Amino acid sequence: MKVTKPTRPAISSRLFAPLLLLIVLAILFWRSFLPGYVHFSNDGPLGMQMADWLHLPSGFKGMWYDLNSIGANSGQASPDFISIVRWILGPVGYSKFLAPISLWILGLSAWFCFRQMRFTSIAAILGGIAAMLVSTSFSDACWGVASHEIAIGMDFCALGLFAGNSFEPSALRRWLRLALAGAAIGMNVIEAADIGAILSVFVALFIFFKSVTEEDSSVPLRAGRGVLRVAVVAIFAGFIALQTVLNLVGTGIQGVSGMGQDAESKARNWDYATQWSLPKKETLGLIVPGLFGYRLDTPKDMMPALQDAYQGGNYWGGIGRAPAIDRYFDSGEKGTPPPGIMRFSGTGEYVGIFVMLVAIWAIAQSFRRPNSAFSPPQRKFIWLCAAVLIFSLLMSWGRFFPALYGAFYQLPYASTIRNPAKFLIVFAFATVLLFGYGIHGLSKQYLQTDGVPSEFGKWWSRVRGFDRKWTIFSALAVIISLLAWFVYISLEPKLIAYLKTVGFSEEGFAKEIASFSAGQIGWFVLFFALSVGLVVLVIAGVFAGKRARLGGILLGALLIADLGRANLPWIVHWDYKQKYEVGSLNPIVKFLAQKPYEYRVAYGVPAPLTTPSDFNLFSQLWGIEWLQQIFPYYNIPTLDKIQMPREPVDLEAFENTLRLGIKADENGRLMIDQSTFPRVNRFWELTSTRYLLGPAPYLDLYNSELDPQKHRYHIVQRFSVTLKPGVEQFHQRLEELTAVPNDNGEYALFEFTGALPRAKLYTDWETNSAADLKDFSTNGLSADDLYIYNETGPNGFLTLKKLASPSFDPHKTVLLDQPLPEGNPSASTNENSGSVDFMAYPSADPKLKDQKNDIWKKNGVCYAPTDMILAANAVTPSVLLLNDKYDPNWKAYLDGKQVPIFRANFIMRGVFVPAGQHTVEFKFELPLRPLYISTAGVALAILLIVVLIFLRNKPQSPAQK
Repeated sequence: MKVTKPTRPAISSRLFAPLLLLIVLAILFWRSFLPGYVHFSNDGPLGMQMADWLHLPSGFKGMWYDLNSIGANSGQASPDFISIVRWILGPVGYSKFLAPISLWILGLSAWFCFRQMRFTSIAAILGGIAAMLVSTSFSDACWGVASHEIAIGMDFCALGLFAGNSFEPSALRRWLRLALAGAAIGMNVIEAADIGAILSVFVALFIFFKSVTEEDSSVPLRAGRGVLRVAVVAIFAGFIALQTVLNLVGTGIQGVSGMGQDAESKARNWDYATQWSLPKKETLGLIVPGLFGYRLDTPKDMMPALQDAYQGGNYWGGIGRAPAIDRYFDSGEKGTPPPGIMRFSGTGEYVGIFVMLVAIWAIAQSFRRPNSAFSPPQRKFIWLCAAVLIFSLLMSWGRFFPALYGAFYQLPYASTIRNPAKFLIVFAFATVLLFGYGIHGLSKQYLQTDGVPSEFGKWWSRVRGFDRKWTIFSALAVIISLLAWFVYISLEPKLIAYLKTVGFSEEGFAKEIASFSAGQIGWFVLFFALSVGLVVLVIAGVFAGKRARLGGILLGALLIADLGRANLPWIVHWDYKQKYEVGSLNPIVKFLAQKPYEYRVAYGVPAPLTTPSDFNLFSQLWGIEWLQQIFPYYNIPTLDKIQMPREPVDLEAFENTLRLGIKADENGRLMIDQSTFPRVNRFWELTSTRYLLGPAPYLDLYNSELDPQKHRYHIVQRFSVTLKPGVEQFHQRLEELTAVPNDNGEYALFEFTGALPRAKLYTDWETNSAADLKDFSTNGLSADDLYIYNETGPNGFLTLKKLASPSFDPHKTVLLDQPLPEGNPSASTNENSGSVDFMAYPSADPKLKDQKNDIWKKNGVCYAPTDMILAANAVTPSVLLLNDKYDPNWKAYLDGKQVPIFRANFIMRGVFVPAGQHTVEFKFELPLRPLYISTAGVALAILLIVVLIFLRNKPQSPAQK
């Protein structure tokens, strides 16, 4: 059989693949083009994109998350694709098109990689489509972490740049391509942080392996070249990713609870770090889409025409389940069920039936000695991909395969990686590479030939060896899958019974989920049979020669149909004007949106208390819609955490000291320790939490249990939860609900007049004496107190205990972590400490007259998350307390001159202010040198691309040819 030599594609054919990828995505995301609609995002919804703390370009200097808890260092915006897209498109455009843009970059990068490997055109195009549509990537982008997909795309680019060096005669161009591969790896780390770091290790392995196996020289020389090439890539990657690495360490490791590298910290952090592991049985979800459901609320917000078909598609697996719950099930459900979430999965694992079948064919074909579709170096690379495939799958099992993941967990800083299921991204990466090899082998061996198309019957009568065995085993696999489907259907009653034990107690709901799951296996059998049949027809030569284009079209259509159908539940759009009440904001939130920088808001049922069932509706509305969506949209700061997977040590200690206690009654049952109710009052007091929202009857609880002496809680407005204007029927969607004032409403907006103002002057301040610190003993401390002591030291521990003491008055005295150089001249003799407020904007101060700040202008005062100015009028020398979290990257300027910031009340910020009128400016800025280095790296990469484009190879003479 004669194989035709691939020809260099024309410019028009080079545009075909990018356009095809765009068309596929445009069809899938067509609702993004509708006015008023944005795409769903869990991790970065439109409400969050509207928040001031994400404002660009100021975010390049540093970002302070002022809406979350008492504030958090969120690092710096990086010179990456995500930041540029958000800056250019704005919040709404970003929310509409980020997912398809990121997927297009991924598909385009994979296509580029396979072209650089000199794969056939059909292999490069289908490989790009597969990379873009495998659910591991597609669902991830749709969930709101599209930066991961851009990172994977950069890895494909890096691999393609290096692989193309095998066909590059120019030494200079080879080194330029290697440097660009390093730049791509650096961008991968910028976009995906720890996931990017994991992927970069595997790309480095591919580069080293390819260097060792594909060149003709001694093994030591090949290994040396491989190490050198990896080093060059690492240097350029580090050059670009420096800023991100420093941000990752500074905000995600240093000072973060559970990130210690000692054996005790690692053991304590095991459950947290491995909670998002892939249960072994859910490995079937890699080839059976929807077997365990899709999103937790599928088919909510899907296209209306599809919702009936996906009823019962709720996720019912165990990803994200609290390990304590699994241990409870494993013990036979003995004792009291432990607290924790039952499941939480935001992404799919499906890599495609057709994709996996072709990948398996490539692996099997690589072991075929005579008449193999692959060269010896290609076979070795396929084996490496297969090894990575298996390894990454085992790693994704995490705590369900402790023999492997436990060993990895002991490596330095491996315990800081929270999500073992992240390794499925590596699994999908290796699978797409194998798929590309498989399509290349199929098209080269059976499509791009000079032979005439065969008839299947005649082919079968003469075929022998590998092709015959593959056909027989494939047909048997289809028959077995069909039988497995019938068995699964027969087990539906057992599945329904199981579902009732894991959170789906309603009979009808459990039956609906079980029926949907069985139906997904039916779809699997159908697409599996079609995939097997089409591959066999290709092997039989039915699409050889002139029919090759038809064969490629059918392969592409099957690929898109398989993955496209499986991905439909992840394509969710919101009517954002209705969701965020644009132009129709309810009076309760509108009240809170006035001067939100002066206070914080919290849900009025403090953990571990639970909301009574009669009031659950607003509890859900608060936790899902208001806290995560509405409040960020209108820049309302809340004490309740929106997202904080890695909690700082000092914040954890502060909260643990002031939380409600739990004790055992005489029967050993756990209950709330009512003597600790005043702690909650003190917590809200110290954090400037002035407003609460919750059940109206809780007013008596607040004044009798939390604040029994001063009764400083009162109701501002009672309200009811009802349908939004224009919504005629409730479809069990929380975004259809709003709040309306009602004097007899079930819920209330409470005001706590005892909350400290956001900023306050003190004439009396205290520090722990040297004698107290020296004589302090840990003897007799409870386990909880001992943990806090170990995390904070004696100074911090004593400060926390004073803060929690009923005898301490936070309105009169502030606690500092160290004595002020000026001493305490007032010694609390003057209770009139003066006044402090945020400076009005525009200011009459000549120094500030020409300053421009869009956020200041919007607020009407000099307040922005990373830059605020206070006007202080101190009667006597005072300490200015700002009730925002302390961070060493904050700088304070008293009348334009930098002054030190002290820890006040253990975790807040304090500045000494002399008597008189002063301006005090707080600015949050991270070191800019890493940003400059990374930006320079990006600029260098762009320059190298331009040089590589124009530095073409010299044409070879006829004699050289």
